[in-house]
Amino acid sequence: MNRIKFVVSNCLITMLILSSFNASANTVEELEKRIQQLENLVEKLLSEASVGTELDVKNESDDEDINRSISDLTLELEEQHYLIEELSKKDEYRMKVAGYADVEYKGSDTPGVSEEFRMHHLSLFFTRKFDNKFKFFSEIEYEDAPKFDGVNDGSGDLDEASGTIFVEAVNFDWNYSQALNVRVGRFFSPAGIWSEDHYPPFVATQERPMHIFRIFPQFVDGVSGYGRQFLTDSISVDYNIFLGNGESSISGKKDLNSNKATGFRGRIQLPIWDEFNLGFTLYNDNEDSANGNADKFAYGYHLEARYHNISVQGEYALANLEFSDEVLDYDREGYYAQFKYHLNDWDLGYRYDYYDENNLGKNSVKRNSIFVNFHLNEAITLKGEYHRNQYRNSSVDDVGFYTFSISTYLGN
Repeated sequence: MNRIKFVVSNCLITMLILSSFNASANTVEELEKRIQQLENLVEKLLSEASVGTELDVKNESDDEDINRSISDLTLELEEQHYLIEELSKKDEYRMKVAGYADVEYKGSDTPGVSEEFRMHHLSLFFTRKFDNKFKFFSEIEYEDAPKFDGVNDGSGDLDEASGTIFVEAVNFDWNYSQALNVRVGRFFSPAGIWSEDHYPPFVATQERPMHIFRIFPQFVDGVSGYGRQFLTDSISVDYNIFLGNGESSISGKKDLNSNKATGFRGRIQLPIWDEFNLGFTLYNDNEDSANGNADKFAYGYHLEARYHNISVQGEYALANLEFSDEVLDYDREGYYAQFKYHLNDWDLGYRYDYYDENNLGKNSVKRNSIFVNFHLNEAITLKGEYHRNQYRNSSVDDVGFYTFSISTYLGN
């Protein structure tokens, strides 16, 4: 009986100590830890009481003490669960910061080219969910460790500058349903695969395929509608239709002409292997300011597939540029095919690239790439890659270059 009273007293004292830091337990993690401690106390109390009643003579006073302690602990548990629910709701609508960073060591087999470290990216994501329908997203990229020093004479001139600070995305989403959503602002062009899914921690190589951002623009300043519709339980169709300013260096402020760029990307997911997606992209911009005011029409196809440890992806794109003088018309073309084998924490792979800036001369480039990735954990990846460019123009020497890097995702 004394043993039971001793256990009950200790449990109640511990409960009071836990209650004393209730004001400081203002995070979900702290509350979850607190709940676990309380649950352990209840289990200990029940276990010790059971042992005690086998050794001592049980009476009604002991019963009342034990039941009162268990009742107090249970009430405390309910209060903490309620606090977790409330804090989770508040946390869901707070501004969140994430992002990614990478550092590279680069070199080339070209004589006279120095090896170098590159502080390539520090990108910060800011997201805010206002309610179940509206959310905000932005990405600010700091590339090559930017540094800007002003002339200290009041002129506002720069004495020294390096690197780039770039607003890559800033947009608002209205999520009405799975099939119908609207995005307004700056967003990455919905074109193929790599245009949107290009963050270093999640792609095979630091070096992107040569035609990416050269046929379809890097981003769109405008509005898009997107969604997904299931045709069957295992077949779905994604779509993204968009309208925006034409491609230019000031597209975030204004459009340089009255025409608007338009585009559409569709994708179908089929129940083949572990993953199998096929898609296409269309893009049109009359009087494209970034390409000599040409009328630009581009299209492309893409494929993603995975079977067990083997992944395959590829993209093809072609842009037709027409000028007021037909003699200047040309096509721009590019594609790649990438194969990757995943084994435990390792990725091994190969990619073949082709890019032709225009079909007016012998300016096409072929690239063969090999790569190996080691995933230290879900957030950090070590990469090694080698690329070799072969030029159609015989006056240009073939060149090989390599990159070793570490990249990390700065978020949950």
